[in-house]
Amino acid sequence: MLTNFFNRKKINLQLLFFALFLIFIIYQMTKSNNNNDKFIITNIKASFDGTILKKVDVRKNLFSHVTISRNNKADTLIFIGDYSDSVNIGDRIIKHKDSPFFYAVSNGKSSRKYIFELIPEPIFNNDKFPKAWKDSCKRNWKEAIIHE
Repeated sequence: MLTNFFNRKKINLQLLFFALFLIFIIYQMTKSNNNNDKFIITNIKASFDGTILKKVDVRKNLFSHVTISRNNKADTLIFIGDYSDSVNIGDRIIKHKDSPFFYAVSNGKSSRKYIFELIPEPIFNNDKFPKAWKDSCKRNWKEAIIHE
């Protein structure tokens, strides 16, 4: 009888820990990630203009960054993700302030537009996301919005 009591107590304790763990996991999955919001807004605010010096594989044989040379500034490492195959060494790469896009320009050719920062719909709908950008998202930035 005493062992039956301890077995029940052990099972109840295990169920309690499992329930708390499950609640924690659900909370982590549903809470807003404010750090991610800050990175996205910072990336949209950023600007740069330079010439691609080299493609960089941060992970072995996975080229996702380029090093650019900017006027009177140190070389800068830029993350361009899957677009590294679409740009060439020597191309000029331009990202305007307050834009989720960047442009690559080859000598004598027209510019090519690429998405620098994708904007998840929950961040777009967040009150911290600038109103002027929300207006742009409805008109000019449609392809940068991720609908979840």
